[in-house]
Amino acid sequence: MGQETAKRRVDMIRILLIIIAISLLIGCSSSSPAPKYYTLNTIPTDKNTEIYSVKDSDIVFGIGPVEIPDYLDKPQIVTRTAENELMLSEFNLWGGSLKIDVMRVLIENISSLLAPKKITIISWKTSVPEAYRIPIYLLRLDASANGSIFLKAKWGIVAKDGRTVVSIREFSITKPIKGNDYKDIVYAMSDVLADFSKEIVSIIQSILK
Repeated sequence: MGQETAKRRVDMIRILLIIIAISLLIGCSSSSPAPKYYTLNTIPTDKNTEIYSVKDSDIVFGIGPVEIPDYLDKPQIVTRTAENELMLSEFNLWGGSLKIDVMRVLIENISSLLAPKKITIISWKTSVPEAYRIPIYLLRLDASANGSIFLKAKWGIVAKDGRTVVSIREFSITKPIKGNDYKDIVYAMSDVLADFSKEIVSIIQSILK
């Protein structure tokens, strides 16, 4: 009888230990921070936004393809902690594909910067005859450990015939990140993409004069 009672006590202790372990696991999982999702911003359109005008009308420009390095093409927001060292944030994520978001922002920015009803800006995937095309490769779009954002891109303009290269360009810019949060990193990325959009528009303007 004594042995049976002792065995029951041991079994009860084991059950209690299992319950405690499960409770600890639940507690740990519930204390993990919820992921945050981000998207890039377009240039705000207000009365202070500079609008670029051109003489030609009924001109179509297809933006793309837009390519980004493989290390950036991930759900996680990537930061550069050293020249050859990257960090992927587990809880700060893109709301969708970064590559698609970059193309969306460039299309919207360039559309808003060009004079209304003069130039049509579309995705390069849209089939439009006799449209210019602007392929873009972002070599870098990095937030670095020194608190700055760096964008470097190679891009060009292909004529309406789809073969003649009108212009080949390279663009780079560095700007400070105004803050220490991931939303500040995303805002800085949007800011340098706005400057890149203005550069593209200025070349479009010079070609169509």
